[in-house]
Amino acid sequence: MTKTDRLRDEKLLRFRAALAKKPVIAGLKGIEHVQAAADHGILACFYLTGNIFELRELAKVCRANGQMIFAHVDLINGIAKDSHGMMMLADELQVDGVLTTRSHLITAAQKAGLLGIQRLFMLDSEALQTGLKMIQVSHPDAVELLPAPILPYIASRLPQKLPPIIAGGLVETPEELDMVLKTPVVAVSTSQMRLWSYRKES
Repeated sequence: MTKTDRLRDEKLLRFRAALAKKPVIAGLKGIEHVQAAADHGILACFYLTGNIFELRELAKVCRANGQMIFAHVDLINGIAKDSHGMMMLADELQVDGVLTTRSHLITAAQKAGLLGIQRLFMLDSEALQTGLKMIQVSHPDAVELLPAPILPYIASRLPQKLPPIIAGGLVETPEELDMVLKTPVVAVSTSQMRLWSYRKES
């Protein structure tokens, strides 16, 4: 096992432990809400849109707060969508991982020592099957399925052997969070700040 593999394994264990403790991931569209996420006990953040300069500052704050930070590389300006871009994220910005819909970036991110979360949009049955085939090739560390409210209706159609599942998008209330978290997901990502204080039902 290489040093990169060991570091990735450590990150993955930390990520799973963080989501077991707090199954809500803060979706950030700017640096201004990162402290609020920390105050609510959020341990993992997704930076969804913006630019590389803001991401650099955001990553510093998250590290200081003990939070993990993942960059949605498809939507962040200034990041090369190739192996060099992934190496820069790992070495220069020191993010923990990436979100992307692109299988080749999952592979490139993992080679750079990052965790790779593949985003899949469940628009219909065909999209579901196509997405499942994609992750068999890319082998992401986790999968984000969108929109989240569809999970209770498709959970029975998901294979048992999948990477950890995160649900994202269109969750508005604690009741909806509870409903989604009763499916085989490990966490829900949301930019709704009022949901960051959520505590899972005992």
